Amino acid sequence: MAKQTVGRTALGAATCRLIEQYQPDGTRLFNDPVVKDLVGAPIRILMQFASMRNFTIKQTDATTPGIFGAQICRTRYIDDAVQGALAQGIGQVVILGAGLDTRPYRLRGMEGVRAFEVDLPAVQDDKKKKIQKHFGRLPEHVTFIPIDFDTQALEDVFAGTAFDPSRPAVFAWEGVTQYITEEAVRRTLAFAGKSAPGSVMVFTYVLKSIIERRSGIPGAEKMMDLVAKNNAPWIFGLEPAVMQEFLKPFQFTLMADVGNADYQESYLKPLGRKLVVSEGERIVQARVG
Repeated sequence: MAKQTVGRTALGAATCRLIEQYQPDGTRLFNDPVVKDLVGAPIRILMQFASMRNFTIKQTDATTPGIFGAQICRTRYIDDAVQGALAQGIGQVVILGAGLDTRPYRLRGMEGVRAFEVDLPAVQDDKKKKIQKHFGRLPEHVTFIPIDFDTQALEDVFAGTAFDPSRPAVFAWEGVTQYITEEAVRRTLAFAGKSAPGSVMVFTYVLKSIIERRSGIPGAEKMMDLVAKNNAPWIFGLEPAVMQEFLKPFQFTLMADVGNADYQESYLKPLGRKLVVSEGERIVQARVG
């Protein structure tokens, strides 16, 4: 994934989270009081208007219906997975390809653990300025670890940090795997899989059938054309049928593999919300050991 496009894709996901904050309290999937200060003034101001929020959702879903729904539902699921790990006593949170992720600053209990944000230096530099402005300081429980995934290994960048591989950790990896090579995905899973037993990995993935242009999902081929045109091509995918076997070499046991049907049943129906969610992206939750 070209480095100059990383910030743009992170901004798109953050804008979806900001739009969700205008949903009434009783039907909002998650609360994110920080994101408005990370997207910047133009977007923050525009999203105050319902007409602009509706327009943005329509534009997001214009190529493939349900992209907006998939992004906000995956955020809620990963929030729940991280908080579930914290409730079990896990005291380290690693956010891979963090972008404009706000979990270290908004999830309950996060202030009592050690959080690590891993991303490109340029993305982190801009984010740290905005976080410092929002809070008046950089929160002490968060460590920023710069990395160029193309040229550096996670083992190297984590060396000398407060991260303790002998203690369980939860790894959150949202909206990244489709942009990187299979080799890079396997390296990342191998690093996380060496963590202490009980460690949790939760990551999103795009269906391999979409990458190979044979999914039959409405708009999927147009989406592949669009992301390539935007210099952020999707190049890696997986399928649920092979997930358990794919994870086995990394010492992970599959706990869950979820998508639209799960989001509808667990989140949307109980809130009385009717929201289209793309079938093209899913989330895996796995445990070391």
